[in-house]
Amino acid sequence: MIVDDSNVARDPEPPVAGFIRRLFHRGMESGIAIVVGSVVAGLLVGAILILWAGENPLNVYRVIFTESLLKGSGWRGTLLQATPLGIIGLGLAFSFRAGVWNIGAEGQLIVGTVAAIAIVGAISDLPGYIVIPVGMLTAMVGGAAWGAISAYLHVKFEVNAVIATLLMVFIAIPLLNWAVRVPFKDPASFLPQSRTVGNGALPEIFNTNVHIGVLAFFVLVPVAAWVMNYSRFGYLVRGHGANRYAVYANESRPGRLPFVLLALSGSLAGAAGFIQLAGVQMRVGSGTAAGFGFTAIIVAILGRNRPIGVFFAAIGLSAMLVGAEAAQRLLGLPVALTQSIQPIIVMFVVAGEALRARALKREGEREAAIVASQLRSEVQT
Repeated sequence: MIVDDSNVARDPEPPVAGFIRRLFHRGMESGIAIVVGSVVAGLLVGAILILWAGENPLNVYRVIFTESLLKGSGWRGTLLQATPLGIIGLGLAFSFRAGVWNIGAEGQLIVGTVAAIAIVGAISDLPGYIVIPVGMLTAMVGGAAWGAISAYLHVKFEVNAVIATLLMVFIAIPLLNWAVRVPFKDPASFLPQSRTVGNGALPEIFNTNVHIGVLAFFVLVPVAAWVMNYSRFGYLVRGHGANRYAVYANESRPGRLPFVLLALSGSLAGAAGFIQLAGVQMRVGSGTAAGFGFTAIIVAILGRNRPIGVFFAAIGLSAMLVGAEAAQRLLGLPVALTQSIQPIIVMFVVAGEALRARALKREGEREAAIVASQLRSEVQT
């Protein structure tokens, strides 16, 4: 069918309309407009919920902002929350960017932490410069091994990555409960918990009550950004997400990259688990994971699977978590109400990405029609 687009070719686009269209197109293409618009829309919906609860939204958001970012204990809590979320989110960003959907970071964090306490608990009396690296390496190996099991099921038996990684979480949780009750239980405690990390505790940064694990997050972000954008591995990750068959045909064997990515994200989840263990919790208990692995999925989505975006998403979500607790303490607002804003923002992001894909498709069709019209005009002349 021949589309009559003579009017498109004959009637030039007004300059102002063209500028607005190009600006909108660039914003949609980069995806920044989607995230900003989704955050604003989520906050507006949250304001309606807060009004329904009988509070002033501006006052609530002021408390969340000041208590989480400006107060001394608040920004410390925000950084401590953002560190494990951001580190896990970086690993998930690589997997998601390649189209490998790792939903099991929670289980990988658990196994990495249990593996770390198994070793650290036995050598906790040694100097910290020995215990800390050994514990970190053990946690990363444990998390990578747990992710590799899911990768093997996905690559070898073509099990969906979402199912393979998610079901491994429900194996890791009872494994944790058994470990803190039987092999690694602290004999001096009546509670189901392990021994403390002892000399494996992470030191503070200049007596700020913030451990040095936070620095690992700040270092990993630019390193991950460079790897994603300028290394061959990052090129394969981006290529696999765009067209994995082209990558298999020219650059890599089928299954190799998904296996590496699941193991990589598992190792970063294990590292985050050790940082949380040695920097905050000091021992392993039944609530060790605390949902970091699942919340990090939101971090990766809001960060659009870009390391810099993950950084800001981790800080933003952590600030909301810390601020929500402050709002409950100072205003009596339920934590669940303010925390519900997070999934609302994610829903807007997902919907925005769908609209973005549709808009870019229509824009591409429009440009193709213009080019075709110009070619036909040249042929006729």
